[in-house]
Amino acid sequence: MPGPSLRFSDGEIEFRKKENHSCTKQRFKGWYGYLQHYDMVLDEPVCIPINVTQKDVHVFYLMQKRGTVALWDDKKQLVWQLEGQRAVYVYLTPGSYELRLSAGKHRLFSFYFDTGIFRYGADEEFAFMQPPLRAHLENRPYPVCSIDFAVDPVTAAYIEHICRNLRKGSMDNSILISEQLRTMHHLSRDSVLRGQGGDNHKQHLAISAKKIIEIEVADYGIKLELKAVAERLNISLSQLGDVFKVECGITINAYKKHCVIEKAKKLLRNLLTTGGLGHTWDIATACGFDDRTAFHRFFKRETGMTPMAYTKSMVFGSGR
Repeated sequence: MPGPSLRFSDGEIEFRKKENHSCTKQRFKGWYGYLQHYDMVLDEPVCIPINVTQKDVHVFYLMQKRGTVALWDDKKQLVWQLEGQRAVYVYLTPGSYELRLSAGKHRLFSFYFDTGIFRYGADEEFAFMQPPLRAHLENRPYPVCSIDFAVDPVTAAYIEHICRNLRKGSMDNSILISEQLRTMHHLSRDSVLRGQGGDNHKQHLAISAKKIIEIEVADYGIKLELKAVAERLNISLSQLGDVFKVECGITINAYKKHCVIEKAKKLLRNLLTTGGLGHTWDIATACGFDDRTAFHRFFKRETGMTPMAYTKSMVFGSGR
């Protein structure tokens, strides 16, 4: 059984193989969302029967650069078709469908969600979503799709971040998943708007780098390698550094350090809710440091005070 290209930290996993075809499936069912990911290796085009048991609005992301995936209904009508690194929102009604895939390797990520969050005019700033959302609200008897849009590097990084942090049996995590899926809707909207033109390439590159650094620092802290950020954006680190400095007025490494410090400060402030003024070892680890002393030195160098001093300053109202 090969390891999945996108690993869920929690959830069910299945592996199936037939002749030269294989599929690794991961799924996570939470209170606010149902997430699935498929890694498929096919030596020829295949058709997979799909049975939908209830109406929902789904989002499908084709994560790899090449290949085609299409969904057809039982009337042999095309519902949607995605080329490499594209995504689509679709309202599906109960019934039988057929997933048709080209030969090659496929990475398909999907989730469905509670459309109630878009009621009472909340869908106005998400115009591209309105066709499937309204079809769901009006209980239409046929599938309806949005326009398709690019799966950009920020979206890909955020999907990986969500999957790395899935946890069952936690109320806090269930709420977190709801917030993360909301962020996914905003990223989708941004991708659609960029696809309509008028975007400054260098500015977009710098903004994307900032968002990816924020996402990755949340999971890896100081261990984030900036070269990996540049690789996501298909540019050399030196070129990205030059663009970032001009557009953001700060070096890319300085921004990474800023994000690590902000994460550390947030964790230190959380100590106050538990009544503690110490125990910074867990915080050092969460920020990617193998040695607590190294974390203390880094924090003092960047802020002018030790982690303990910062926490105490919060008690007396002088911390920021």
